[in-house]
Amino acid sequence: MKRLIVLVISFFLVGGYYLFQLKSNTPENKVINLAIDNKIKSFDPAVAFNNDSLLVLGQSLETLFQYHYLKRPFEVIPLLADGMPEISTDGLKYKFKIKRNIKYHNHKKTFEKDRYVKAQDFVWQIKRLAFKPIKSTGTWLFADKLKGFNEFSDKVGSSFEAFMKEELIGLKVINDYEFEIELIKPEPNLLYFLAMPFTSPVPVEVIKKYKNELKEVIIGTGPYKFEKFDGEKYEFSKFDGFHFEEYPTSGDRYANTKKLLVNSKQKLPFIKNINFKIVPDETDQWSMFKKGELDVLDIPKKYLSEISKPDSALNKELQKLKIEVKHFSRQTTRWLGFNMNDPIIGKNQNLRKAIAHAIDYDKYIEIVTNNTNLRANSIFNPSIPGYKPSHRIGYEFNLEKAKEYLAKSGIKPGELTLTYSTRGKKEIHFEESQFIQAQLARLGITIKVQVLEFSEFLKKGRAGKLQFWTDNWIYDYPDAENILQLLIGQNHPGINKSGYANKKVDELYIELSKTLDPEKRFRIMYQIEDIVENELPWIMLMYESTYIAHHGSVKNFRKSFFIRNFIKYLQKY
Repeated sequence: MKRLIVLVISFFLVGGYYLFQLKSNTPENKVINLAIDNKIKSFDPAVAFNNDSLLVLGQSLETLFQYHYLKRPFEVIPLLADGMPEISTDGLKYKFKIKRNIKYHNHKKTFEKDRYVKAQDFVWQIKRLAFKPIKSTGTWLFADKLKGFNEFSDKVGSSFEAFMKEELIGLKVINDYEFEIELIKPEPNLLYFLAMPFTSPVPVEVIKKYKNELKEVIIGTGPYKFEKFDGEKYEFSKFDGFHFEEYPTSGDRYANTKKLLVNSKQKLPFIKNINFKIVPDETDQWSMFKKGELDVLDIPKKYLSEISKPDSALNKELQKLKIEVKHFSRQTTRWLGFNMNDPIIGKNQNLRKAIAHAIDYDKYIEIVTNNTNLRANSIFNPSIPGYKPSHRIGYEFNLEKAKEYLAKSGIKPGELTLTYSTRGKKEIHFEESQFIQAQLARLGITIKVQVLEFSEFLKKGRAGKLQFWTDNWIYDYPDAENILQLLIGQNHPGINKSGYANKKVDELYIELSKTLDPEKRFRIMYQIEDIVENELPWIMLMYESTYIAHHGSVKNFRKSFFIRNFIKYLQKY
């Protein structure tokens, strides 16, 4: 009998041990470790807008809408919204319904009892974007667009009491689960704006308790809640009160071929804990990644030449470590810019055409990116609706044509010196400047290099004090308007560094900014592109891309600059 009891106890002990081991090795009990470059300066969704802060906050904060994880071109889908909005026929009024029983994290025990999202919470956050003392980086979303936004901002000034009392007339709460936005003019990109953390809901209790100063608190509704910061890492844990959300059931060709749909309809999130480790040096990040201390990492540029060679020692090492390397396009476009107000380069179209035909674009991509980027065939990035893969720009590397255009310009070889300004002091900036020097030397054009810090480059560029430079643009949202604003006359001085001004382009841009019909928007895009390519304020170089490495234990990974809340889709075995 005693022997039987011992056997039974042993059975349960062993069984319990293996059950514990099984449970501790399921995806739901795993930890994801990621690196960020710097400490987060502010958790305030009205302010945070750099890569590190958006990545960290993206796991806790939610918005009305989000991007479909597995579809390209990007598709906006409801997140906290209960379906897509009702839009008036004139495109000025949007009526939103929000989901019920969306629970907030109780960070720092802000709430005495469970607090759920209400329509008014979205109104409070949009008002915060207009409140001048916050100095929001998201004010541009609604300034000159939302009815009463500018007036509210001016009227309340710096008064917190006035901020609390005054209404913003373009925002109307119908009930706890419905509200309305009224615009001054149609805004085709409004849903993109409402997918940005700038517009995540904020309860009035939080605003009152912290006097509108939210840099130290994260009050979100997302799958992960903030636990602590120990000086070296930010720790997040799975939120037990997270509302129901399931893994996508559809995707594009890439999603299907890469088997990213195997977890369809499973409840999110899968991972239990997240650690964001502050690691400023990319060499340190790479070392930690190979040791397994980080799970996913953008491969540092200095290793790309080896990564691009299949039989390199580095690739063999990564294979032994069961590390997967994946190549993804970025929503970033790069070009050479001209100052169109410059008396030499800006007033001589044939000179610009000569330079455009003198650049060996394939060689540029090889030298600067180790052949990891793609030659640009349009001013529009492939990630945006309306991009045409078949489009061809009106110039290519052809030294004979370049010499013909130089002759037409009236400039003889050896007569001209241009100043090329770098956009920083990193190795890539010196490589670019040396390449441009060598390319134009073949035309008899001398390039003087002006080395600038990035902050100085921006200051001089936006003041119209540069002559010739390399520039790029990271899209804030996937629409042509986002890059075309850099070519609009009224935006100079400012983000239109080229000082380019064309009355027809400005008129078309205004039309584009209020046109909701997609096909009509595409036609306007192409009209603008034709004009700009002919006048040549920019020479398009390439679409930027990135190589991502992750350990083989990580599943469901897909990179996107716009999709910050991707960790909820990941599994780890």
